[in-house]
Amino acid sequence: METIRQLEALWTYSLRCAQASVPACDSFWNWVAVAAVTACALIGLYIIRKMAGNFLAVREERKRLAEASRVADPDIMSQYRVEDEKLHPDPPQQEDIGRRIRRAIDERKLERR
Repeated sequence: METIRQLEALWTYSLRCAQASVPACDSFWNWVAVAAVTACALIGLYIIRKMAGNFLAVREERKRLAEASRVADPDIMSQYRVEDEKLHPDPPQQEDIGRRIRRAIDERKLERR
């Protein structure tokens, strides 16, 4: 109940100060100015925060698109895929390598004689 009376008194005081410009109302106008500046600052910060968020989202999207444009899509990549079987059709077996080394050593021995 006391709070309602205080609000009614503040309302009456603000109405009188709004109608007449008297030195007794200077503190009222100071508080009104502080409240207005604070409200504008909070609204401005909210707008700047939203703009910064949008700016960062656009920046990330551009980075993603740039990265995606550097790599071809899967259809093109499948056209230029390397076929390993054609590069090394049959890897040499271990026994075959040993046999070739022995043969090369025997040939060198024959050449030295």
